[in-house]
Amino acid sequence: MTQDSTGSTASTEALGGTVNTGGEQQPTTASPLDAAWLRQQLVAEGPYSRLRVVEAVDSTNLQLSRAAGEPGFAETWPHLSVLTAEEQTGATGRLGRGWSSPPRTSLSTSVVLRPGRDGVDPTRQLPWISLVAGLSLVEVLRERHGIPAQLKWPNDVHIDGRKISGILAVLAPVPAGAAGGVTVVLGIGINVLLRAEDLPTPTSTSVLLELDRLGEGRASAAGAGSPDLATLRTEVLAALLERLAQNLADLEGVAARGSVRDSALGARVQEVMDTLGQEVRVELPGGGAESGTAVGLQDDGSLQVEVTRRRSAPEAPWEAVEGSAVQRRRPFSAGDVIHLRRAQA
Repeated sequence: MTQDSTGSTASTEALGGTVNTGGEQQPTTASPLDAAWLRQQLVAEGPYSRLRVVEAVDSTNLQLSRAAGEPGFAETWPHLSVLTAEEQTGATGRLGRGWSSPPRTSLSTSVVLRPGRDGVDPTRQLPWISLVAGLSLVEVLRERHGIPAQLKWPNDVHIDGRKISGILAVLAPVPAGAAGGVTVVLGIGINVLLRAEDLPTPTSTSVLLELDRLGEGRASAAGAGSPDLATLRTEVLAALLERLAQNLADLEGVAARGSVRDSALGARVQEVMDTLGQEVRVELPGGGAESGTAVGLQDDGSLQVEVTRRRSAPEAPWEAVEGSAVQRRRPFSAGDVIHLRRAQA
């Protein structure tokens, strides 16, 4: 894993934007996170070392990454420390796309991880951290809320193509002479209380809207400040962080023993990933693209695609790829993956 090489595209299109009220940003009446309860559940009685809630920040990932290069960061932000913001104004996603979160309607959270803190080689863990974070959110949405979430490689969480979350894991800078292995900042953005008129595109969604689709009527019958929604963001964040800590501990143990992909944890990731078996187009960082069927994951978490066509640039014509199915299989560790109908491939 290299800096900005894993995670999902946390874009403005996917994670919302400012609240849409005729072009002007308006304050929200949604309730703040219950910071005291979160600290009790996650720090005092749970596995986390620290939890800090701030009102607004440009980016939780950027703030922690900037601080990571300063002396004393490891002591101030130990393994399993959390920074979460009520509003995020200037984040950057995996492919450099910017996004922001309206006040008190989304969850913008980063977790500090040190997978090599015990002297164990973290190499096998690193490519799977974001995938495991996506798995954790999928499991929480399914089990606690009945929302049929799925994982889209590399790490978008969506419901029937409607994106509800983006994830980005980056390697943070380490001060000269510091010990304790690498530092990863894992950022997770989740649309929770956004209403239909707040979403910038039809391909976005939120927990609130999905509950409404399931028949709970919350999005149409109640505003974001309604009493029955006052604790929803707090509950989602607590459940996610609890499941994330469990799954990351499992990842550490599995990676120390062998292949993550071939483990029970790897099987769970692949089971909830609807990219597998899909016709996809992979838009590459250099401007080219390749199209084919996503057939599996590699040991390093990369997506294996049975490529049928490719183009060298956006304006270049598509060319057929020759060879047997096995010869045409290629792993992708970076790129914007687009699920296709066969007619679009």
